[in-house]
Amino acid sequence: MNLSPPTEVSEAKGFSSSEYNSVALSAHLRAITLLSNSFDYNPADGVRQEDWKLGYGVRVNSCRYNQDEEYVAAIIKYSMAAKHGRKKIVTCNAVYGVFYDVGFVSSTEAAEAFCNNVGVFAAYPYFRSLVATLLWNAGVDLPPLPAIASTAHIPKKG
Repeated sequence: MNLSPPTEVSEAKGFSSSEYNSVALSAHLRAITLLSNSFDYNPADGVRQEDWKLGYGVRVNSCRYNQDEEYVAAIIKYSMAAKHGRKKIVTCNAVYGVFYDVGFVSSTEAAEAFCNNVGVFAAYPYFRSLVATLLWNAGVDLPPLPAIASTAHIPKKG
């Protein structure tokens, strides 16, 4: 699984760095909402936790700018799994809605790129906390989820 958010914007979509920065400067986080989650723990007899292979992922399912109401929102899915061989021992998936008030912006693409990028980072601590709480309640002692990284935006030329 990949913990690098899908943030690279192609030149085909296109927006300038000044358009993106305008969104970033005007944006105010409105809400982060847990929309759904699932957690499964299937203990494996005789298997040490040190032998589990951990995997993590994040995917932006959708992102939309609403020009009339001047907000941008993303639906983001996070996942983690601990496996021993092919057997999944622990899995956790959660979907969050992230909403930013951004005012009027000149570029829908820049607003959506901002939310795709920053929204992933805004909701991730909530997912880390959810996973830690669920693991603790299940009596599973795993390290905290790792930090996530970002790739740079590629502004359109010109």
